[in-house]
Amino acid sequence: MDYYTFNANKSVEFVSGGVFSAQAGWKHESRCHKGDYEIILCTKGPVFIRVATAHYELNKGDLLLVPPFKRLVGTSPSPNAISFYWLHFLLPDEVSLYRHESLAQLPVNFSNPDKIIIPASMAFTQYDQNTVLIYQLLSIKNTELKTINNIYKRQEANYLMTMILLNISQALLNSSDSSNLSSLIGKLQEWIRSNLYRSPTVSEMAATVHLNPQYLSRLFKAKVGIPPKKYVIKLKIETAQSLLLRTNMSIKEVSQNAYFENEKLFMKQFKNNTGMTPTRYRNQFNDIYHNNQEISPVIPIPNRISQKIDDIPDELKVERPHLE
Repeated sequence: MDYYTFNANKSVEFVSGGVFSAQAGWKHESRCHKGDYEIILCTKGPVFIRVATAHYELNKGDLLLVPPFKRLVGTSPSPNAISFYWLHFLLPDEVSLYRHESLAQLPVNFSNPDKIIIPASMAFTQYDQNTVLIYQLLSIKNTELKTINNIYKRQEANYLMTMILLNISQALLNSSDSSNLSSLIGKLQEWIRSNLYRSPTVSEMAATVHLNPQYLSRLFKAKVGIPPKKYVIKLKIETAQSLLLRTNMSIKEVSQNAYFENEKLFMKQFKNNTGMTPTRYRNQFNDIYHNNQEISPVIPIPNRISQKIDDIPDELKVERPHLE
């Protein structure tokens, strides 16, 4: 497995992105990136892809990182309709590449909060949380990003892209955490996600991990940052946000499918947590870029890269990450 690491304090530059959808029988066209990275987050699969010599089958929640100067090509037609988010971005110049069988073998101290690590591929569990960030990012119009004087929109896009990468890095580190307490809380978080439909109580959570409810609440808050009750509401709100963005469900249907007791409670808690009504929240993200098999995007070479590549062979156009 390849792992890319870089300094979180360095600038991540968002280039372009969108939502891609296609009917059954679609296969990704052959493409080679010119200095930028791409993340593909599958929302409906399977999608069959080869990056250089590595083969991948992407299904819902699967994440793939395509590094610069690697050939990306579809290997087989998808048997079903597919969809995925695609995000192109530039990493800082100081990127290290590690090639090991597992994260535990990497000679890096990832307790350092300044380090971000992105794997070549992973099953991404914080799906709804990143969906919201991706929609916030894609709602920034390309015309706004291209405006020379609009530095605030550019900084906002770069910040959101960095947050997405931070979430991926944190999810990866959580999945490999060998600490007993951290592992226990991580498993409990997955249990809560699986049982969100029945609004689990703190007593039920405590019984699941064989801890005292009061002690569990203190431990959970110390590890996650919020108490278990608020975590349940947070997951429900993220589920509702994802449904508002990705479906045409009515507000009542969203409320039911996000496991709220009733529509009135949903409206109240949604506004308390987001500062706006569900309808307003949905409307502000209507204008994002969707492309499909009839309209395939042309990804421009960023200025930062194009300035370096005149009359230089493709494989030497930018300095590649150092392999350790």
